[in-house]
Amino acid sequence: MRRSFAVLALIGCASAPVPATPPVSDAGSCRFGPARAGPVLGDADLIELSGLVASRASPGVLYAHNDSGDTARFFAMDTEARPLGRFELEGATAIDWEDMTLGPCPDGTCLFLGDIGDNLKVRTDLAVYRLKEPAVAVGAPVGTVKVASERFAFQYPNAEKFNAETLFAHPTTGELYVANKLLGGEPSSVFKFPLPMDSSKTATLIKVADLKVPEASDQALTGGALSPDGKALLLRTYNRLIELRLPAGAPFEQIFAATAISVPVSAEQQGEAVAWRADGRGYFTASEEVGVKPTLNRVECQP
Repeated sequence: MRRSFAVLALIGCASAPVPATPPVSDAGSCRFGPARAGPVLGDADLIELSGLVASRASPGVLYAHNDSGDTARFFAMDTEARPLGRFELEGATAIDWEDMTLGPCPDGTCLFLGDIGDNLKVRTDLAVYRLKEPAVAVGAPVGTVKVASERFAFQYPNAEKFNAETLFAHPTTGELYVANKLLGGEPSSVFKFPLPMDSSKTATLIKVADLKVPEASDQALTGGALSPDGKALLLRTYNRLIELRLPAGAPFEQIFAATAISVPVSAEQQGEAVAWRADGRGYFTASEEVGVKPTLNRVECQP
């Protein structure tokens, strides 16, 4: 991420998520193959990729957004990085968007856009925008589309100030989590939004865990993604990719105390974005280094 402010954004679904059937996936038992460099991103405006997520409704579609400095928009592309459309959020602002995720909501599946960065730790306008996942299909570009969204303002407990670049939603409960970004080698903490979410109020997040990562030799936490079955959490630092796996039969939030496992990742100058495949059988990563043609890299589960 760049050194700028961030606001967490949730996009346009109603307040309380609808419980969903767990997606088919065995991400929690995946044995990863080697990291492979992928194609250069095809959209010339997607130059500082910070957030990335795979659609679960439209096979082969990925959504992404830039870091601070862009307008309130996100992009759609296929898994070969070919452009499928741009989506502009009406009435929204983009101070420092850092991550995005998918989760259940009353309208089905929603995208959550996180404008959560706060490098100087002075912001009072952190928020999340939420919107129903748009209709996009591989091979059928839609051009530029304006979309409506909901804004959910938030603050941290005791009015503390944190920078954050990691946002993920539980695939069945819809609970939305934020992990803060501290200095390299300082373990991050995880917070969540109280339910039901209410766009008319400023929510105070609930602290749920202190992570064991980043470890002493790690750089800072720059992104994360929860598998479609909710059993495996990927956490990105500038220097490595970490997986936490939920113990069998354990309540979900015990995942934050799991042993950190280093998993394959392509060499990236400023590793930032990570997203599970929609089937949980691998993941995509990307760098946000300005001035470098970003590529869509990937790792797949072995048979």
